[in-house]
Amino acid sequence: MDFTRAKEYITQRLVNDLSSDLYYHGAHHTFAVVKAVAQLAALEGVSKPEYNLLLTAAYFHDSGFLFEYSSNELFATQLTKDVLPEFDYSEQEIIEVNKIILATQSHLKPSSLLEEIMCDADHDYIGTDEYYSIAKTLRKELATQGVRYDDLEWIKIQHTYLTSKHTYYTQTANKLRLPKKEEIIKTLQLKITEDMVG
Repeated sequence: MDFTRAKEYITQRLVNDLSSDLYYHGAHHTFAVVKAVAQLAALEGVSKPEYNLLLTAAYFHDSGFLFEYSSNELFATQLTKDVLPEFDYSEQEIIEVNKIILATQSHLKPSSLLEEIMCDADHDYIGTDEYYSIAKTLRKELATQGVRYDDLEWIKIQHTYLTSKHTYYTQTANKLRLPKKEEIIKTLQLKITEDMVG
C-alpha cells in the first residue's frame, strides 16, 4: 500500500477537478475531514495499518462528486477500485476502504470503529463554533442543485437533522463535540419558537 502516492493522486484531482459550485463538498471539506479523522483515530487508539486504510477512505470519501452529485459514494468506491491497485493496494484493502466510505451514506449506520470514526469526522463541524458558517455553505450548494429553502425552513431542517438524524458514535466525538451540538440545537429551537410566537 503506497498511501503517499494515493493521497497525492486524489488531492490533485479534488483540488483541480471538483466543480466550483461545491461550496460545502469542495476539497476543503475533505481536508477538514482528514484532520478530524487523524484526531479521532489517535484518541480512539487505531493501529497504524488501520489508520492508513481510514485515511485513504477519508481522502476518497467524497471523490464521487467528481462524477455525480447524487449517489456520490458509489462513484467514490468505483474510483478506488479503478485507481488504488496502481498504488499497490490489495483487493482486501480496497474492500475495507470502501466499507468505510459507504458507511457515510445518510441512511446507514456504521458497523465498526473505523466506520464510526469516518462518520464522526465527516460531521465534525456540527459540534464546533464553525457550525453556522459551514451549514450556510451547504445551503448555498443545495441551491445550485435547485433545492432552495427560506430562512425558517432552513432552521427547521437543521433542527430536525441534528435532533433526529445525526449521531456521534465514538466516545471521543461525544466528549469533544456533543456539548456544542446540544447548544446549537437549543439555539435553533429558540429561533423556531420565536418565529411561532412572533
